[in-house]
Amino acid sequence: MALKRTAKDEKSGDELMAQELPLNILIAEDNMINQKLLLSILKMLGYNPDAVSDGTEVLNAVNQKKYDLVLMDIQMPEMSGEETTAQLRKRMHKSIPKIMAVTAYAMAGDREKYLLAGMDGYLSKPFKIEELIGEIKRVIRGGL
Repeated sequence: MALKRTAKDEKSGDELMAQELPLNILIAEDNMINQKLLLSILKMLGYNPDAVSDGTEVLNAVNQKKYDLVLMDIQMPEMSGEETTAQLRKRMHKSIPKIMAVTAYAMAGDREKYLLAGMDGYLSKPFKIEELIGEIKRVIRGGL
């Protein structure tokens, strides 16, 4: 007897990530190519993320919608990722989303630098999708 395949069975494990770990995600990235790439990857994982281009827009977005995670570029116009993180921590206190640095800064000590700056996670560009998935899960679940 053959088993019937459901639509859920047709989805890859990656597409089920949003079902396993439902999140409202905000992408803070000024480079449009990188922004579109992150949007595409997260949509492939089953998410419907929002995107902004600078720190000021991040502050406005989190005032209008509750986000669970912000994927934060470090080098942005108007306000850097570090400055934006500091402002979020200062203004939001308890309801602050998890913040993950997604940056081209990949020198020794950069990860620690951004974690000390108040970010919850770090991912250097370029990255593999599996690395993004792993770091999102680690950040949201509070692991080291």
